[in-house]
Amino acid sequence: MKRCFANAANSWPNYQPESLMKLTYSIVLAGLLAMSTAHADLPIAPFQARYDLYGSGLPIGEALMTLDATGSNGYALRFAVRPNPLVALLASHQIQEQANGEIRDGQVRPLRYERQANTGRETQQVQLRFDWPVAQVEARSNAEQATLPLSPGVTDPLSLNLAVMSDLQRGQLPEQYALVDGIEPRVYRIRNEGEETLKTVLGPLRTVRVSQTRPDGNRTTIFWFATELQYLPVRIARQKKGREDLRLEIRSLERSTP
Repeated sequence: MKRCFANAANSWPNYQPESLMKLTYSIVLAGLLAMSTAHADLPIAPFQARYDLYGSGLPIGEALMTLDATGSNGYALRFAVRPNPLVALLASHQIQEQANGEIRDGQVRPLRYERQANTGRETQQVQLRFDWPVAQVEARSNAEQATLPLSPGVTDPLSLNLAVMSDLQRGQLPEQYALVDGIEPRVYRIRNEGEETLKTVLGPLRTVRVSQTRPDGNRTTIFWFATELQYLPVRIARQKKGREDLRLEIRSLERSTP
């Protein structure tokens, strides 16, 4: 089965001083000594994670990711990117994503996804509706619309985070993931690059480093998933032609108890 791996990072902006677009998708509480168990059928306990966002090594904003349980096997995942005050003076960049879905037979199955991105020059609105009984995705990106085929394992840019964390916990990371973004299907190749201990504001964390690339792209996104935090990503870095242009670093995590 081919599944998709992009993540909040695939919603990351093509950063320039005047542009902060599409931050993806994807992310832990200082002083947390023990992890709570996963809520119901979710592969990871509900959380609220804050990240600092850097562009070319400079602080340019923050990101917030929140996971909530809905019902016995449903989830609501939200991701927001906001520029810091100095960047906001130069341009208005806001990104908000939300995904709703369910865990069915241990698999992440998205139902709805929405993204609103305002770069100051243009606004992008993306809506996805996953109709599993008829195996179709109704996709809309601003005025463009498309109906795409839907196969098991296909996900959206935000729900992908849950899928990856779940696969890592089971030790079954596939060689590629597939998702729908905008009105296009996409496939990403991934590679497990081994373990690495990171120094973070939460203390040293043992992580699994995973890289992701598109077959036809020149960008690589690297994720560091913390093994003791149910494989939450604590760092996400995007490289273009071998040079880092964007990075998310974990600042804090709050956990919700079941």
